[in-house]
Amino acid sequence: MEFSSFKRLVRSKSGLRIVPANDDMKSPFLLSEPPWTPDSETNNCTECKSKFGFTLRRHHCRRCGLIYCGQCCATRLPLPRMSFVDPVRMCDRCADRTSNEQDFFERHLKILTSGASFVPDSSYSRADSLLCKLTPDHRYLLFEGMSHEPVDLLLIKSFSVSKDMEILECNEDYNSGGSSMELVFSAAEGDQEKHLKLTTGPDPLRKAGSSWILAMQQALKLIYSIDNS
Repeated sequence: MEFSSFKRLVRSKSGLRIVPANDDMKSPFLLSEPPWTPDSETNNCTECKSKFGFTLRRHHCRRCGLIYCGQCCATRLPLPRMSFVDPVRMCDRCADRTSNEQDFFERHLKILTSGASFVPDSSYSRADSLLCKLTPDHRYLLFEGMSHEPVDLLLIKSFSVSKDMEILECNEDYNSGGSSMELVFSAAEGDQEKHLKLTTGPDPLRKAGSSWILAMQQALKLIYSIDNS
């Protein structure tokens, strides 16, 4: 299995982007650059409905591709989900969405790639502990210290968290870490489902494990969010 970190610099009308050398190996957190709405298709700002003219120019939001006036598309922010080198122009709605994602890219993603120690359920492994972490290309979970194939993030069917005897489904609570987690996944598309349960190690490792579980919840929320544009 190949974990590629090779990148290439590409230029589009939205700006410079650093993308994987092989499109098949892109991070599941990345979004495709949207097509721009042609200027000829609208004479009014998508948000405030002001009419474009000689003194009111059209501007495209780099995240959604829609057309706005300068006032409704004035914010410039880093957009890691599209791998832009520099901050790019966005409409207010996309700017809010991007700002809400910043914590994941600045904090949670680093936690996931650094990894945390867990104790596997005895039915899965005899190992006392293992290191669970995300690969550098963000596509797979690795389990160091345990003979287990990497798990493709896109093949995870469900992710449940146990905390104080209460099971919290990841699509219901993203604000709490937990003391254990259970993954339900397929080894390949169409394969039978498999289960893997891991528990945080004893103190002082417990806090790091709980933080890793919280980061994993945020990662899956980002990947499977319905409004992902």
